[in-house]
Amino acid sequence: MVALFEGLTRARLRARGASKSLRTNAREGLGRTLARLTGPRAAAPRALPHPVASILICRINGRMGNTMFLTPLIQRLHQLCPSAVIDVAVSFPWAEELLHTLPGVGRVIAFPHKGPGLVRRYLRALRTLRTQYYDVAIDPVPHSTGGRVALSLCRARARIGWGTSSQWAPLTHTAPEPPGLTHQAILPVLLVDRTFAAPHDPGAVRLSLNLTEAELQAGRAALVAAVKRPAFAPERAACGFFAHATAFKAVGPDWWRSFWASLLALEPDLVPVEFLPAPNSAPLDTRFASLHLRSPRALTAAMAATRMLISADAGPMHLASSTPVSTVALFRATNPALYGPLKPHDLVIDVTQVAAHRAAQLVQQVWRLSDTGPAARGTAAHNR
Repeated sequence: MVALFEGLTRARLRARGASKSLRTNAREGLGRTLARLTGPRAAAPRALPHPVASILICRINGRMGNTMFLTPLIQRLHQLCPSAVIDVAVSFPWAEELLHTLPGVGRVIAFPHKGPGLVRRYLRALRTLRTQYYDVAIDPVPHSTGGRVALSLCRARARIGWGTSSQWAPLTHTAPEPPGLTHQAILPVLLVDRTFAAPHDPGAVRLSLNLTEAELQAGRAALVAAVKRPAFAPERAACGFFAHATAFKAVGPDWWRSFWASLLALEPDLVPVEFLPAPNSAPLDTRFASLHLRSPRALTAAMAATRMLISADAGPMHLASSTPVSTVALFRATNPALYGPLKPHDLVIDVTQVAAHRAAQLVQQVWRLSDTGPAARGTAAHNR
């Protein structure tokens, strides 16, 4: 029965991959057609405005992960243009809460992701977008139709984007798309570094929400309250986990239960704490402590209080990766080279290739390293 289930899962994954490829090819084909109709979209090389006082980032996407992947770009822009106000046009509903404490961030312009009145809300967001004249506007990813629309309709002196064969937006500054695979959080930083002729260090790219001390204290308090143990030190004993993911990214409950049985046999003093996606979500195991925090920042702060965080391939995995806590990411349907955690002491596990008991052994190694300080944690292998 297990073999049949895995076979069906692999068949669904192949079908999903084929469907995604069709959508990607159709989008790029449309882009190439528009590029041919509009002619060359990059003007002759010119100097960027100086000084840069206002910047717009156009990333019209409703996923938490893709919004989190903008945080290294925002940090890099603030380093390069410390006096600039950085506005962000995005459609993740919680984007303003996520991004508002990052240095330099001004407005977060909310485009609709779904729901009633989509066209009316989209037009309202476009009007808001056009109320400001920007020194620089950036479309940070190579193949985003929404980003190109926003970039084309905003008011900006310079427009920066990737110079792909399907690029039809009216760019003033381009960079060639790099060959091979580049992580989706590193790619926007690379674009800006190339455009500003700045040194680029992909190993330095990190996600961050710039949590306040008050938020961190509240997150720790919420975690301690959920565990209900006197004198509990979560940074020493708490292993947080998020077991939920959408569609083919989900890891089955049987795998999780087998994993936890193996890990607790190896580390009996470890305290599992499950983070739930909704107040009425059923926990994986009622013996484990669990909690739900509606706010993504509050959730991140509670994760930051753990010793380690294990997550399926979902938005909370990126929240965990934005903290100093060692993050273990369980992948089964997407490519971790593009979407995985970035810290050197994080770990990626392909659950289609690694059995639960072996995953527990790998996690134990990270768990033990995480108790010896940041310097030793940095020696943990990535993508083992």
